[in-house]
This record gives sequence, C-alpha cells and structure tokens, in this order.
Amino acid sequence: MLGGFALVKEIDRLKADALIAIRVLLNPAHMSAPVEYAESLLRGFELAAKLADALHDELLDTNGETQVVRLMNEIVNVLDGIGTGRAALVVLLNKPDPSVPAGAFLIKLMPDRVIPILREIEDKERGSSSGSNAHWTLVRWKSDKKTHSK
Repeated sequence: MLGGFALVKEIDRLKADALIAIRVLLNPAHMSAPVEYAESLLRGFELAAKLADALHDELLDTNGETQVVRLMNEIVNVLDGIGTGRAALVVLLNKPDPSVPAGAFLIKLMPDRVIPILREIEDKERGSSSGSNAHWTLVRWKSDKKTHSK
C-alpha cells in the first residue's frame, strides 16, 4: 500500500516537471533567434500532446490533461504571432505517429492535408484518446463547415 503512494507521488512529480519544462519553452528569453524559438515551441507542443494522451489514457488524469491542453493552446497562440504561424505545426503531421492536436489546430487552414490523417488515426486508434480526439475534431469541422456554408 505504501508503495502505491510513492508511485502516485512520483507520477505527480514527473507531471509537474513536464509542465514546468513546457512552460519554460514558452519563454523566448532562452532563444537567440525566432527560428529557434519556433522550433522550441514545436518541441513543447509535441511533448504536451504526448503527455496529454498519457494523462488521459494511462492515468485517467483529466485535470492534468486539461492543464496540458491549455499549454498547447498557449503555444499555438504564440506561434500565431511569429514566423509562419500555426502552419509550423505541419511538421508534426509528417511523423510516423502524427499529432492529432496539431491536426485539430490545422484543419481549417489545410483540410485537404489534415482530414485524411485524422480519418486514419480515427480508424486505427479506436478506444484511445487519439482516436477519440481525431473523431471529434472531424465532427466539429463538419459541423462548422455546415454552419458557415448556410
């Protein structure tokens, strides 16, 4: 029983460390060039997406997942103000394990590129947060598209 408490405490410490690391990446003071800052933000977004999945799927920690999703939103807001904007997230779609959150932020910008990726994730990852997130991103996009075409 005491071992379980130690494990939970260690998981909480690791989560806190990851959140701090992502927050540090949001601070441009540690970068010397805008390109480096954008790359740093992309690494932070990728880490945050993986952490959100693990918190949801493995630990059932929806509060922690919400904290991480807020950080991803902050990262995208910062990206929107620099360089190529959120389009920089497209590199995360080119990975062997594409990022559903990146797709969610890019679907309106490049639907022809994003929709097939999200459909594939939706089919392959049924029952996981990635599959569910891909599904609901597609549902919201279709609903928004219908609303805006009227």
